[in-house]
Amino acid sequence: MQSLSVILMCLGLVLSWVLATETRPLFFWPGALLLGFAGAVAALRWRLRVMFAPSDACLLAASLLTVHVMVRAWLSPVPAWALEDMVIAASCWVVYLLVVTACSHPQRRAWLLVLLLAAAAGNLAAGFVHFSGRWDFHVVPDFVRAAGAGRIGGFFANPNHLGAFFAMALFLSAGWLCYGRGGALLKALAGFLIVAMAAGCALTLSRGALISLAAGGAVFAGLSLLMVWRARPQVFWPLLGGGLLAVMAAGVVFWKVNEEQMLTRELRSPVSGDVRLAVWKSALAQHEEAPWLGAGARMFYEGSIRLRAPELPVTAADPLFAHNEYLQMLADYGWAGLALALLMLAAHAWSGLSFLRWFIRHRYPVTGRLAGNSLGLAVGSLAALAATAAHAAVEFHFHVPATALTGALLLGILANPGLDDPKRAPVRLPGARFAAKALLAVFSFGLLACVWTQARGDYFLARAAVAQVRGDRAERLQMLARAAAASPGNPEVHYQRGLALLEKVDADKRDAAQADLEAAAAALAEAVALNPARYLHHLALADACDALGRHDEAFGHVRSALALAPVHEEPRLALGIHWHRLGDFARAERAYLWASEAGAWNDEETARWPDNYRLLLQHAALMRRQSP
Repeated sequence: MQSLSVILMCLGLVLSWVLATETRPLFFWPGALLLGFAGAVAALRWRLRVMFAPSDACLLAASLLTVHVMVRAWLSPVPAWALEDMVIAASCWVVYLLVVTACSHPQRRAWLLVLLLAAAAGNLAAGFVHFSGRWDFHVVPDFVRAAGAGRIGGFFANPNHLGAFFAMALFLSAGWLCYGRGGALLKALAGFLIVAMAAGCALTLSRGALISLAAGGAVFAGLSLLMVWRARPQVFWPLLGGGLLAVMAAGVVFWKVNEEQMLTRELRSPVSGDVRLAVWKSALAQHEEAPWLGAGARMFYEGSIRLRAPELPVTAADPLFAHNEYLQMLADYGWAGLALALLMLAAHAWSGLSFLRWFIRHRYPVTGRLAGNSLGLAVGSLAALAATAAHAAVEFHFHVPATALTGALLLGILANPGLDDPKRAPVRLPGARFAAKALLAVFSFGLLACVWTQARGDYFLARAAVAQVRGDRAERLQMLARAAAASPGNPEVHYQRGLALLEKVDADKRDAAQADLEAAAAALAEAVALNPARYLHHLALADACDALGRHDEAFGHVRSALALAPVHEEPRLALGIHWHRLGDFARAERAYLWASEAGAWNDEETARWPDNYRLLLQHAALMRRQSP
């Protein structure tokens, strides 16, 4: 049973590393299904055999954070948004606990490393496809990568997240390469992939990835030098000098090879003009509204729009994520969430460092060898943890399942690094292990329930989006109807269905399409009821209500949209259109001119205030000519 759970977990990880590479859960459901089965099998077995005793302090710290995230998400104002965090957290718990227990044997962990390197190789291959000129290549047919040209993304939608994945895989592999056991051919292959991943980080043009490489490299070098100082002080200074020269040479080569790409990136997006500082102000502003427990899971989706900083360019898209995991934690989960996250990181870092200290003081004097798979994975995990923690200060990669699961794997290694001395077993904390297994059962079966209730709806919703791109209106409506039947609690399904029905209505024959209008209004009303925090839902419903003659109700929804997006052009424009339809040209003119002062403009491809204002002036001129 335990071997079966490990196999299912490995399959789930591989699928997630290939498909679950964006923030939406659409492509994560297959991996989540396998991880749910893996956890369920392990939970039914209940007694999990371990090779070494895990750290109860790590289990307790991880349990507290995960429970806080789950409870806060369960009580979140918008359950559909919170579900995204819940699914990632539950999946991470399954991977974490199985790495701590069923995969505590060094051989099984070596196979996990092999799978991770295979995923890295796949990302490098996809990156090569991008670099060859097919910048929109996506591993799933009928889908394209949204990122712009010039930056490789591998399987990931965002090149920055590929950089985060490479950094974690690179340092974990480097730990095994320097300290682990293996044949020369395997180590040569690992060394090649490490160099390729470093080059891949550069080709993502992600400044955060370079920060993570620097932080992880500093920790890796510091730990290695400290161990050499303790174990073989006679070679410390020669190693330090040679290492510094090697780092300087590698840095020069790295810069010269990537100089053109990095300079191009700086010209296109200079550091001085980075929007992150403005986004961070929005996150801090939302944090001030609920400082202790936060606004709720993924509620920065709403806060980033309602509290949009004036420093953001008017043409900049709404960020949706804080681009800083620590500030995002503050905004969504409050001081409690951030404190528990830092406690978890500290507990696992301490566990890894304690293992290294034990190895130097007690294992090395017996064996005389500064080597071993457990040692290599511990050093690599500590460096990778430092790298991803540094990267998290400027990115949101823990909201992407593929990178979040990789982080859970690192934490699982550090929670049980392989201390096999019965005389120095970790301190037992009553209830920590029972709670961890109980959470495994709850989260695993919860994952399976989420897949059953949400995955089919997301699938039909995605097929509807593909049909929309192809211009097949009938198939789009059919897929949206099936999505609504499969996932009636998903507000996005009802919103898209309402929009599709509105588009079906001919503006010149609205009386003949009364049934479609009423169906659209009903679908949009359901979307608003399920997610009242998204201003676009209110605006679409206002449009439907105006078409049905329910003008007071339409005005109420426009006002709700203005409260949710106070500086955006779209709700101000909708207000002008509302008054324009009613023939109140004076109010419509004021609303259109107010829209001209908006701090966030609509896309150029969509409706803008000048177009509607010109139409208003034409209507006014026509009425003046027709007046006696």
